[in-house]
Amino acid sequence: MALTPNLVVSDVDFDTDWEDLFSTYWASWKTPLQAVGQLTFRGIGKGGHEEAVSYATTKEEYLAAARANPDQHWLKVEDLSRKSQGLSSIVGGAVWTHHRDNPFRSCSQGHPTNEEWLQRLPGKGFEPGSERDVLAREFYSQLWSWRQRLMSSAHAYGQGLWVIPEYRHLGAAAAIMDNWTAAVDDLGLESYLEGTFMSTPLYLKYGFIVISHPTMVFRRKNPSPDWVSLVRDMQAHPISIMWRPKGGVYVEGETVLPWQGKPREFKL
Repeated sequence: MALTPNLVVSDVDFDTDWEDLFSTYWASWKTPLQAVGQLTFRGIGKGGHEEAVSYATTKEEYLAAARANPDQHWLKVEDLSRKSQGLSSIVGGAVWTHHRDNPFRSCSQGHPTNEEWLQRLPGKGFEPGSERDVLAREFYSQLWSWRQRLMSSAHAYGQGLWVIPEYRHLGAAAAIMDNWTAAVDDLGLESYLEGTFMSTPLYLKYGFIVISHPTMVFRRKNPSPDWVSLVRDMQAHPISIMWRPKGGVYVEGETVLPWQGKPREFKL
């Protein structure tokens, strides 16, 4: 596509948008298909019955979770011109959660803790104790430990941002970020997210900084070729632990990191 389309960002209507929105979510995970996606969604990219069942199950579980949490916000980005072609106008979306206090304090907000999510999301559908089940839980346990260490007060957690392949680099992700950061700034919140190698450069443009590129360690006696391949893929695509101060203005050496109580003395 040669021209940037006219894009519109708005809140998701769970009754009318969910089918089309989730279709874009799944499609974005498949292109490119990476280890994290394969460990999060059983059968993704395989086609056939296994992927179809995983897709349907995940779609319904995500919808139930979205409806149950009024502080979880889902956005859609649309190219309205697609309707004239008989296509869905939704080309991407995002999800973020407004944590009004420390989400890791016992029973805070009544929402699930990371440990509870570990029992639900990673390894979902994999045989308990299987390599992929173990690897998924190890990955998410290491990844999610960072937010618990850094974010002990009210904040916005960016849980996901995606765009279907044919609309990447056309401003769809930036349109979502414009909307989200404006909402977060109106609420006076600092923000946290985990950036991929594809999304980190975009987040840097919106006031986020990289706190760390965590070294993920996965050990297994006599691992299978599948385990080795998945681990190598994850290590080849490092994740960025990212933070954005209130207002999105960060000055190296001056902006105080709340979890340290002082500015950092070095830059990655």
